[in-house]
Amino acid sequence: MSVRSQFQKIRSVWILSLLATVVCGVFGCGYARAESTAAISQGFKTSETDLATGALVSLTSNSQNAVELANTDHVNQLAGIIGDKPLIELSNNNKETQVVISGTTSALVSDINGEIKTGDKVTASPISGVGMKASESSLVVGTAQANLSSVATTSRTVNDKKGQPQTVKIGSIPVQVNVSYFLAPNDKNSFLSPFLQSLANSVAGKEVSPVRVLISSLVLTFGFISIAVLLYSSTRSSIISIGRNPLSEGAVRKSLFEVGATSLGILLVMLIAIYLVLST
Repeated sequence: MSVRSQFQKIRSVWILSLLATVVCGVFGCGYARAESTAAISQGFKTSETDLATGALVSLTSNSQNAVELANTDHVNQLAGIIGDKPLIELSNNNKETQVVISGTTSALVSDINGEIKTGDKVTASPISGVGMKASESSLVVGTAQANLSSVATTSRTVNDKKGQPQTVKIGSIPVQVNVSYFLAPNDKNSFLSPFLQSLANSVAGKEVSPVRVLISSLVLTFGFISIAVLLYSSTRSSIISIGRNPLSEGAVRKSLFEVGATSLGILLVMLIAIYLVLST
């Protein structure tokens, strides 16, 4: 997917989110009536036969238009949550599964990684389709809007990492969907801010290593400094030239145009280089 198409998709989601919020404010889309307030969903193909409402799903490894139940094995392909009558549906046909990609919707979660509370980040768990509290840096599907202890739950026995049986509680809570990279506060392996890491992941469409993000940041900084120095020196020289010889205005104007074109060229090459560093 190109940078342009990614930006167009993000812009469309933002516009639709704003439209959905306005519609809900005017006509009243209460949470009590539908737990998908201002939710926007996108249609995906799937070969799964047991996709329950609220299940977390990931993109399949061989297609960007198909989803499967999410778990820790493919957390980096998280796509969203199976929705139930979202406010806005983006789909090519009625046979596609609706996956909420923005807004608030119900999600199946467990306490396998600790009790989930309001404000906790939700990510994929070892249980396919069920989320858990994110305690380590990883891709997350969104933010919990309620405590798991405040809703009805069911118990299930699963094996932990050591192969020992563990009883966990599973329930459905509202989650503000926003697939992004979560940087754990106590993560010493990353030296970047969560915003910068999340932005890089959004541009690349996948999880990007901190080293690549740092390189891209340095390229961006160097590029902007080069453009600023070039524009400043050219403008200063032009002012001095016109002051000494007013008849040189035409030549100075042509020179400034060439400098502007060069600056745009540097900016374009810089953006392409940054995208290649992040996406490859």
